[in-house]
Amino acid sequence: MKDILFIMTDLNGGGAEKSLIKLLESIDYTQYRVSLCLLFHKGVYLQDIPSKVRVISLFNDRHSLLYYLQFIFYRICKSSCFLSFLAYLKIRDTYDVIISFMEGYPLLLHSLITKKGKINISWIHCDLYNYHYTKHFFLKPDSELNSYKKMDKLVFVSQKGMKHFEDLYQINIPKYYIYNIVDTNEIRKLAIMQTNSKHPFTITSIGSLIPIKGFERLISMARRLKDDGYHFCIQVIGEGLQKKELIELRNRLQLEDDILFLGFQKSPYTYLQQSDIFVSTSISEGLPYVICEALTLGVPVVATKTVGAMELLGDNEFGIVTEHDDISIYLGVKSLMDNPELRSRYACKGEERMEYFKREKIMPEVYSLIGD
Repeated sequence: MKDILFIMTDLNGGGAEKSLIKLLESIDYTQYRVSLCLLFHKGVYLQDIPSKVRVISLFNDRHSLLYYLQFIFYRICKSSCFLSFLAYLKIRDTYDVIISFMEGYPLLLHSLITKKGKINISWIHCDLYNYHYTKHFFLKPDSELNSYKKMDKLVFVSQKGMKHFEDLYQINIPKYYIYNIVDTNEIRKLAIMQTNSKHPFTITSIGSLIPIKGFERLISMARRLKDDGYHFCIQVIGEGLQKKELIELRNRLQLEDDILFLGFQKSPYTYLQQSDIFVSTSISEGLPYVICEALTLGVPVVATKTVGAMELLGDNEFGIVTEHDDISIYLGVKSLMDNPELRSRYACKGEERMEYFKREKIMPEVYSLIGD
């Protein structure tokens, strides 16, 4: 039986966290012993960790004394010795495979304990070339690169994301792309468990309310639609630092009755199921899980041109991909609102696209990666 350690920041409500839970649910526990190291023991998906997974937590949260001491050593003293000591104190076993399941903090921690793993793998979920948000996690410009160089394999959630990484870093390490598991049966089952009131024409957008998701462009697009006489309701599902700012923008544009902020929903599938269109206005995405969920439910998608959206939707084959300016987003949404036949065609094509993300297709690739 092989021992595997996954490393993750926490289990808050993001796509990478959800995809990790789906992977953990799919592992054959007669063949593998699995541990999960969380930097912070928090998140809405904690209760979804399979019972056979051993959980190791470095810190309770970012307010703990241990984390504060680590922060002083790492940021002020420019030393990772405290974090390294704590990692070796908490992670005492050795493993056949260690997988840092996200860039940033998980990679940093992983780079300190590679000697504990026979095989070390890092999983990259975002497009670092266009959205290099992880720079500030590392002390020096080349520290992140050196952390990746310690790995034996690198895994990406999209082929385009892998290509962009190669444009950013020239590293002679085997690279693979493996799609996230999307449990289509579960999503469809959850989508019909309850019924929400249906608006005349419903547009839904889901994601953290942070700048990289570009929600202000969604609100601007809504103003254009209303000025042109369209009747609609936009549902925004998610929480984040920009919530107050986005609500103020909505109110300033007099769209209080047209855009609803519904907060975080662990199971947003009923809202999606009853939507006419799903819209993503992100500036950068690795492989957006929410677009996969929309495609699963046969909801036509309009998405800005990110590596993830292009990978999922192709050249407008499975949904509409727009440029990042307000007019392009508006025209993409308008084309679907005006054309019921086009919406119907994309609904069918979306479900077809999700055949590539089924558990029975993905897990053999994972087992091959970790050396079954």
